[in-house]
Amino acid sequence: MSVHTTSPTSSIVGSDEGRDAKETQCPRCGTAFTTIFRRHHCRRCWGLVCDDCSRHRTRIPQEPSLGIVRVCNDCFKVIGDHHAAGAEEDLMLNQQLIERLRGVLAEKYTQSEAFKKVMLELEAEEVGDRSRLEQHAEDPHSDAFSFHVLQDKVQQSWGKISSSLEAQQSRKPQLEEQRRVAAQRREEVAKKEEELNSRREKLEGEMAEVTRLEARKDELFRLEGELERAVGAERRRVRELELGRKAQQELEAERLCRQGHRPRSGSEPVAFTISTGRQESSQSRIEDCKRSCVLS
Repeated sequence: MSVHTTSPTSSIVGSDEGRDAKETQCPRCGTAFTTIFRRHHCRRCWGLVCDDCSRHRTRIPQEPSLGIVRVCNDCFKVIGDHHAAGAEEDLMLNQQLIERLRGVLAEKYTQSEAFKKVMLELEAEEVGDRSRLEQHAEDPHSDAFSFHVLQDKVQQSWGKISSSLEAQQSRKPQLEEQRRVAAQRREEVAKKEEELNSRREKLEGEMAEVTRLEARKDELFRLEGELERAVGAERRRVRELELGRKAQQELEAERLCRQGHRPRSGSEPVAFTISTGRQESSQSRIEDCKRSCVLS
């Protein structure tokens, strides 16, 4: 015994077709069915219709897998209203999406202009000329200042910078060695500078002592000059005194010689030199006086 399974739709269609086969005219418009003017069924409501009452072909939203099928005029209107409502809803959603896209595009445009200005600043800094910035300010929508053109230039500049960085990176060991040597030399120079500073402080101390000694020497020279002048004056005074005493002694000797009186040895005049502190005798002169007195 075999069991045949059928879909609910096919069973309904089969029962409707069996029941509608007895109908002789269209229940919608009342037109009689003939061998030429045949009966049909709406694929949405499965109602019996004639060709005039089911001239539309469309997709049923509930069963899109059926494709484009025959539907009655009433169902076509319902489906059309459904499509219109869906289209209106889609239109509203599309409008919202458009507004959002406009906001996003405006934001992207602002960002793009900011990026373009940054790229122009980089270009001006690289070439040392800001004339293109002024041209961009006058005509920002020119093709010469499009984002892709500026991006290509910046990429070229970046490629040059990258190459330069790679070259500098290859020189890094050499620069490190130079830095190490320079640091070593700096330490040596700092040490030598410290030694020179210490020596300079010592020399400054010695110079201060020399200055003090020179000042003392100048003072001593001044005092020496004053003493020499004082000694010279005293010597002149002593010489004058000696000359005066000698003259007096000579006069006294001559007086004694004339009187014929020989002075006692105890009162015999004696000459002294004050400048040297030595006792000098005037024997030659006195003896001459004595001889002259005896002869007379």
